[in-house]
Amino acid sequence: MSGIRTPDDFARLIAISEGLGDGYMTELLRPAARGALNLMVPSRDTVQPPFYRLAKRGRPIVAVVGDDDYLTTGPDGWACADKLRDWAGFAIVHGTGAQRQHYAAAAVMAAEVRRLLFIETSSAGAQLWAGFLSERTPALRFVGVLPPDGAHPVMPARGGLH
Repeated sequence: MSGIRTPDDFARLIAISEGLGDGYMTELLRPAARGALNLMVPSRDTVQPPFYRLAKRGRPIVAVVGDDDYLTTGPDGWACADKLRDWAGFAIVHGTGAQRQHYAAAAVMAAEVRRLLFIETSSAGAQLWAGFLSERTPALRFVGVLPPDGAHPVMPARGGLH
């Protein structure tokens, strides 16, 4: 995460995340703040993610792709999708609403697989990402997490977002 390096930087980011009700991400931010893992959050137009620079520190790396912003594009909308797929040791295709325990599990899993790709997406986008990850030879090992009771994100009948 560019610019987030000191304990104070992490403390501010964690406080903002918790304050906005997005506390699920703190499950990755806290281990990053402790130095237990490196966290990378590329944007859609990131061409070269900094995983090689981050790997020099010898920590597990979690790359979080935020494709669940109501603009779900699947891998076609991410300039670095191929590079992330080639780099990853394991992936989680997270096509359900954010849940703290899923992010906490990702932090634990990163210690085992060392290069974890965590794809936040809609339930419809999960199929696009799963197909994309399966195209790698040999296929990248991944797990998909889908909502037990319908689609994510939920669109109210009047067409607005919630």
